[in-house]
Amino acid sequence: MSQSVLISGGGIAGSFLGLELAAREIPFKIIEKKSFTSSRDDHIRSLTLNLSASERLEQLGVAIQSSLIQRMKIFDGSGSGRLSFNCDEANIDYLAKVFSFNDLREALIEKVESSISVGDEIISFKTMESGIQATLTNGSTLESDLLVIAEGRNSTLAKSIASENFSKDYEQVAKTFLVEIPALDSEEAIQVFHEKEIFALMPYKNGTEINQFSVVWSMPKELAINLTPDNISTHLQKFEKKLSCRIKVVSELLSFPLSAHHLDDYCDSGVCIIADAAHSIHPLAGQGINLGISDAVILAEEIERAINSDKDIGQLAFLKKYELRRKTLNASMIRGVDFLFNLFQQDNPYLRLSRNSGLKAVDKLSFLKKNFILHASGIQKI
Repeated sequence: MSQSVLISGGGIAGSFLGLELAAREIPFKIIEKKSFTSSRDDHIRSLTLNLSASERLEQLGVAIQSSLIQRMKIFDGSGSGRLSFNCDEANIDYLAKVFSFNDLREALIEKVESSISVGDEIISFKTMESGIQATLTNGSTLESDLLVIAEGRNSTLAKSIASENFSKDYEQVAKTFLVEIPALDSEEAIQVFHEKEIFALMPYKNGTEINQFSVVWSMPKELAINLTPDNISTHLQKFEKKLSCRIKVVSELLSFPLSAHHLDDYCDSGVCIIADAAHSIHPLAGQGINLGISDAVILAEEIERAINSDKDIGQLAFLKKYELRRKTLNASMIRGVDFLFNLFQQDNPYLRLSRNSGLKAVDKLSFLKKNFILHASGIQKI
């Protein structure tokens, strides 16, 4: 029984799904409206993949430079609370890997480029007896057994079949840039919660032997407006003091507004939604890309299962199996990260004292830390 999949969106998640389908010898076509020409700032962006996603990437034949995270430290910038994680505590090889966004995107595209059509966009679709008929901006149509929407946060196609059951504007901006910090461990990630700011450092190899790190600095919009290359060193001093090091900025500053959302449905007859088109999350836990990759893996598994059972892959009953396996886990992660964000935004001194005590207490509970590590790595599901 020969069936095919049409993927709208050729970003990381869409290309990864294509690679998963190719590994299962399932025909697919990706429609991507934008060219894949790299900008001069693409090397600044990084992606942190947990152990499960990183290993799956290797199994699919994608081998590119990355930086290992063996350890992670979390600091309460307004107190003495701290929490540390080490891969040895859970008997795993590493916690995560950090990739260049540009390198990962190019490697995935290279693997599936024969099945990508660039420069057009799916603007509508309709269900037919034979499956789905999609209409492109140039007026042409494509037919497939299943349409997968992997277009990103503001997908019009996704909104045409589902509404949001959770949506939040964090009124914050993430500043992303590269820094050099020779004094820090090159296999250690760090996160500092300071008042209403979240400062994250991830080790990042970028063609240099100097200890380089990728920064994701979440901050209120009013601070982001006033932050410039000329005054950034002043604003970094509080983190330098906390970490006992000097931080040298070595790139331009990129900015991204921060929000989160979750759709109430992931699928309809003949069509389903994955990754950022279905859900987005605050970056404080670095789980956004990992949730999207897990969506792609599980959907590919369900498509293969349907084909092996000689069933229609566009049947809502089969697509709901994918939704059932992913929706609750995604919702739990989104709500959990939202809770942590709100917890560290509080000014109440008693709450701050409890938060500091809580971090110290959890740091001593090895079994709890092990379960957290296994869950964050994608190995164990809570």
